[in-house]
Amino acid sequence: MRAFILAAGFGTRLKPITDTVPKALVPVCGEPLLAHNLRRLHNSGVFSAIGVNSHYLHDQMEQFRRGSSIPFELFYEKDKIRGTGGALDFARDFLGGDDTFMVANVDILHKFDIPALAEHFINANRICSLVSIPAGTGGTILYDDSTGDYLGVIADREEVELKYAAGTGSKIAPPVVIKEAEFTGVTFYRREFLGLVNGDDFSVTAIWKRVSAQDYRYIPGIILPKRASSWWMDIGTHEALAEIQEDVKNGKVDLWN
Repeated sequence: MRAFILAAGFGTRLKPITDTVPKALVPVCGEPLLAHNLRRLHNSGVFSAIGVNSHYLHDQMEQFRRGSSIPFELFYEKDKIRGTGGALDFARDFLGGDDTFMVANVDILHKFDIPALAEHFINANRICSLVSIPAGTGGTILYDDSTGDYLGVIADREEVELKYAAGTGSKIAPPVVIKEAEFTGVTFYRREFLGLVNGDDFSVTAIWKRVSAQDYRYIPGIILPKRASSWWMDIGTHEALAEIQEDVKNGKVDLWN
C-alpha cells in the first residue's frame, strides 16, 4: 500500500502565517505539520512509499524534502493547483504502483490504528472508503448506517432524502438509515479507482458521486475507527493551532508516540 499527503493548498485560513510559509510547513509544537504526518505514516509500517503534492511556495517544500529523515516523493503541480481529484490524476503512476493507497490531508493530525484501518478496507472489498467519525449533528458527510455506504456530503442532504424517501426496503435491500459523520480527511482507495478519475477533475467529492451512480460495486464505504484508540484534529485554523499546542503542553495529546 502507498500513502499520499495532500499538501498543495494555500492555507488561507492560516494567514498571515502562510503568507511566507506553505501550509504543510506551519510549525506545530516545534515541528512542521508535514513532519508529524510523515512520522505517523512511516511508523505505521503499512506503506511501501509515501508521496506528497505541492504547489504554493514549492521551493520550501523541496528544501524540506531534501532534509527529511523520512523519504518521500514530491509531486510539484507547477502550472496550477489541481484540487484532490486533480492531484490523484497527476500522481496516478505513483499511486498505481500498489494495489491500494491511502490519501490524507496535511492539515490534520491523527492517531488512528492505521494497520487496522487498512485491513478493514482491504477486507471490505470497496473501491474506496472514507475514515469518518459519527456525528449526531454538524457532520460533513452522510452515510447509510445499515450498510456503511457513503451517501453524499451534507449539502446533498435534500437530494439524498428524496432519493430514499420510499425507504421501505425489500428482501434484498434493507431500509436506508441516513446518519451524519465527520470526514477526517483520510481515505483508502484501490488502484481501480484511478481509472474513474479524469484529468479535469478537481473536487474528489464529485468523483465519489459520479462513480457511485455507475455501479453498486463503486459506492464508497465508511470506516468508523474505534473511538477508544482514535484521535484526530483539523489544524487548519489559528484557533486549532492554539488548542493543539495547549493540549500537548498539558499532556492531553502526545504527537510523537
